[in-house]
Amino acid sequence: MMFYPVHPFTVHFPIALLLVNGLLTLLYLRYAERSLETSAYHCLIIGWCGACVAVVTGLIDAWRQLGGPETAVAPTFINRVNAHAVTSILVVVVYGRALLQRRRHPDILRDARQRRGYLSLLLVGALLLLLTSWLGGYLVYALGLGVNR
Repeated sequence: MMFYPVHPFTVHFPIALLLVNGLLTLLYLRYAERSLETSAYHCLIIGWCGACVAVVTGLIDAWRQLGGPETAVAPTFINRVNAHAVTSILVVVVYGRALLQRRRHPDILRDARQRRGYLSLLLVGALLLLLTSWLGGYLVYALGLGVNR
């Protein structure tokens, strides 16, 4: 039975929004324009919610493509899929922690000690996001996952 993967439709906006969150946060720290910080916060909320959707659709698509008894897949292929899944879940956890800190402490960027921790979370989140995005692209473009041949 053929199906169309849903995961590719759900990943692009969360990736962009979470990375733009970091950029807007840095611009806020540079220019102290409150609207930049507000926009960064909104990007964080929407990006995190979208990332949750992307993880769920990714798990569903992976299960539908790789979970059947007729599917014979090399262990290295499964390892790469698992690495992509784990880093994606870590992205949701790290950005979720950042969102929680931001919600609990609305002025987190004005306190030097709290700001360092928050910015560290955003940096780790961005690095994990870039890694999991690369892994996802590798699965599609190099290994052909989800591509009808």
